[in-house]
Amino acid sequence: FSGCGKQQRHRHRSRQSYHVGHPLLLLAQRGLEIMTSTVDNDDSSSATSLPSTEEEATGGAATSKFTMSKLARPLFVLRDGLLVDSTRRLKVQKDEGGKEEERFVVEVDTDHEELEDLDVECIPEDSAGRDAGKSAGWKCPGLSADGKTCTSPGTDPRCSQSLYGDGEASPSPKLEGKTRKLAGPDEDGGLVYHALLLPDDYDEDPSKILVLSPRDYDASAGGPKARRKSPFPLKSAEFFSSLTLIGRPEAKTEEEAGYDELWDTSGRTSSDHGASSGTSAKSDNTEGARWVFRGVLNGWPGLVVMELRSIEIQERSKISGRTTGWKQLWAVDNEGSYGVDPSKCVLGKKSRGMKGDKRRIRAELRAPEWTARGWSAESPGFLFWVTGPSVSEPTAPPVVTYGTDIQSIFKCPEEEDPQCDRVTMICHRYATGGKSETAKDKLTYHSLALLEWDHAQYCTVVEIGWLNGIGGYKGKANWYDDKDDPSGSALYGALPPEMVLPWKSTMSEIRCYDVPFRNLDHFKTHINKYLGKTSRFLDPRYTFSHEVRLTYRSRRNIATYLLNYIRRDRTYSEMKRNCQTFTADLCAFLAGKKDVQPFHPVNQLQYVNQKHKFLYESGKYVTKKGKK
Repeated sequence: FSGCGKQQRHRHRSRQSYHVGHPLLLLAQRGLEIMTSTVDNDDSSSATSLPSTEEEATGGAATSKFTMSKLARPLFVLRDGLLVDSTRRLKVQKDEGGKEEERFVVEVDTDHEELEDLDVECIPEDSAGRDAGKSAGWKCPGLSADGKTCTSPGTDPRCSQSLYGDGEASPSPKLEGKTRKLAGPDEDGGLVYHALLLPDDYDEDPSKILVLSPRDYDASAGGPKARRKSPFPLKSAEFFSSLTLIGRPEAKTEEEAGYDELWDTSGRTSSDHGASSGTSAKSDNTEGARWVFRGVLNGWPGLVVMELRSIEIQERSKISGRTTGWKQLWAVDNEGSYGVDPSKCVLGKKSRGMKGDKRRIRAELRAPEWTARGWSAESPGFLFWVTGPSVSEPTAPPVVTYGTDIQSIFKCPEEEDPQCDRVTMICHRYATGGKSETAKDKLTYHSLALLEWDHAQYCTVVEIGWLNGIGGYKGKANWYDDKDDPSGSALYGALPPEMVLPWKSTMSEIRCYDVPFRNLDHFKTHINKYLGKTSRFLDPRYTFSHEVRLTYRSRRNIATYLLNYIRRDRTYSEMKRNCQTFTADLCAFLAGKKDVQPFHPVNQLQYVNQKHKFLYESGKYVTKKGKK
């Protein structure tokens, strides 16, 4: 009955097998799209070129060996004429120029007569080894040998290494200015996160860790697991060493410094009595003291600069022994405004009635003000568009663009701008990985809109979901074949690092994916391919399909409409504003129909069409708080 912002997490990857003969069928690096390639030992140009994960491979399928770059996805294996889910790796070899590269070779059963004329190298079991495949997949190039540190954390969406210790209590003017620029002005509105400050000795005996849940502790790494949900765990020393002080502390009044309020009710500042205090009051145009976290928090590339707002400690009742709430230890408006180091208010503190190794201290952090409007200050708008794959190039590397930058990359002469011809509403349930469906699972349908273009080179899937639902879930989108690739999907590697953040279920993002299908009938082959309880989709419904009747319906126009919609309202609600209501709004707007309703009757009860939000620029509207 409700819209779904995040894809079901319990997935079971089904084994795929394909009958192959001659010519040889190869599995493309970008997904499960099957391509035909005829191997010609005399002409390497006749073989199909296979791009790598981050850049195009330097070699294609030439002669008898199918060479791919070392970051590419391995080819699958032929057994008895079937393409099965298994891989082999060869050792790193050097080409004629001395450059090292990994070779992935198709293994063929030697008894298979139909393929004997293909000069394909067979790999003996002992030369390749099953264990060699465990190293397959993407590996952070800056990762240390022990896997605990990284030379460039936060620069790649797939790197889950944290960064701590870059803060300074007395920064240089250059560092303070840089930090102030990143943190932005001291304004409310930025997204709020929480960090769990662990005692520095909490894991001296890993078998007796009480302050951290066992599922959040990585025994092999000797610390908290990366990319956990809020509050994000880290040691207190790591947190405080990452704080940088910017601005100037306020001067205390004489009353605050301990003087008798009855003796002086005028609130004279200590600057009036410089001989007694030696400090001066903050001028009106001087920024107050702010403590800013700089680093990469819990391996999330998007959590790099945030202002500390408060620190709280959990207490227990002396009588019942139960937790009674959180007690404030440090606040930006109190101790923070006077430049008090937050570590001095926290280190050594213990919760009342709690053992030292079981204390819970959390810090509230506020991201810059623009984070409530987009993934960067320069390109606002929680909308991203994945371009690249098409019918002619189904394995083209995806390119992700977000916010108002989409309008720039789509800018072209009017005659070259694709025109949207048709819109279709598609609804489906999520597969549960073979598990029994709950009552809610059977009632929960996800809705999306499929846009068809006049060039018939690709369609575009448009959906709405939880904010950061794709970036926080490793780029796993149901619309691409390589969603469950062990080495990570191509979309995951294409995401800008600032988009890799923990998802927020009360906020939304619009997602647009160009998919290599000509029209609706062609797209149905993808749905049917992953249909079943152990795959991706259940009970697909095609509830509405109509030609687009807007006068201005180019791709750039469509992007502008979607930006207007998401910038006007960024909330998400299972009952009132979800994937079903958004899809109904979009279909009604594009088709010029007034009777389009969300799929499920429960969502229809409170549904009010909001198609007007596509038309008007959000910056022209002001909220109750006076913000655009």
